[in-house]
Amino acid sequence: MHRTTRIKITELNPHLMCVLCGGYFIDATTIIECLHSFCKMCIVRYLETSKYCPICDVQVHKTKPLLNIRSDKTLQDIVYKLVPGLFKNEMKRRRDFYAEHPVDASNGSNEDRGEVADEDKRIITDDEIISLSIEFFDQTRLGGGVEDKPSKDQVANKRYLQCPAAMTVMHLRKFLRSKMDIPSTYQVEVMYEDEPLKDYYTLMDIAYIYTWRRNGPLPLKYRVRPNCKKMKVSHAQQEGQNSASRSGPESDSASDKAGSPAGAPSTSSSLPSPGTPAQSPHPQLPHGPNNVNGTPAAAPPTPSRPFTQFGSGSSSGNKPRKVSLNGSSTSSG
Repeated sequence: MHRTTRIKITELNPHLMCVLCGGYFIDATTIIECLHSFCKMCIVRYLETSKYCPICDVQVHKTKPLLNIRSDKTLQDIVYKLVPGLFKNEMKRRRDFYAEHPVDASNGSNEDRGEVADEDKRIITDDEIISLSIEFFDQTRLGGGVEDKPSKDQVANKRYLQCPAAMTVMHLRKFLRSKMDIPSTYQVEVMYEDEPLKDYYTLMDIAYIYTWRRNGPLPLKYRVRPNCKKMKVSHAQQEGQNSASRSGPESDSASDKAGSPAGAPSTSSSLPSPGTPAQSPHPQLPHGPNNVNGTPAAAPPTPSRPFTQFGSGSSSGNKPRKVSLNGSSTSSG
């Protein structure tokens, strides 16, 4: 999931402040040659004595530098919306000034005289109370062209709330879940028209993004649907179990192969087979007596060199040889 980060206003200050006065832009004005912006009053006073940009020293104009500056309403709106209380304080200062100087109040617009309210300028503060309406999202009403008048049931299902502008969509979702006792296996989505809203959006963000005109409550909708994350997890677990059951016989056969004599030595391989002579543990004895099912068999032909443990130690082969059969000693010669 995409992770969002909050940016502090101090990180944006270099782009919102005037280098001439050190304050936030008021009536932001931009030089068209280099696109550097300043307060209107600051840059007008500066260009009375200089024809170059205060930041990059680009020549604004050879003779009349005031011809190459333009008011930047977009930048000023951004500053008013990002800096809390700046617009309200500026309007109050202007009203106080023209109250002390009524003669100068005849010139300029309503905004110049400070007679523009926050509602008219669409400036919203964090502590402002916003009226909103919330209703269930009916997908069957999409794509219907011209909307008919809402029915009595639709009006009855719509609820109205008053919330701070700093309240987020996540808080609204939690409120709806607790109010309607929605279980955790379902998720609640808050929407504007047919577009789901991010959890970190505040009501102020929604009003700015979708250009809410304050001509009525902020229209929001919600919908409830099964939790996709849990469904995906359970589906993945089921697939894992199925794959494990399919690979069970294969793993057993693989383990059998690993335990087979070809793969690893077996303990039965050290035992002699009935048809093969057993190896004597003594290195000096080329052959020993063969054992068949535990019974000593007939001795092989006498070697050219007599056995010291059976012979008398002489080199002649006429001496009888002792062989033990079933516990009784016999002699062979």
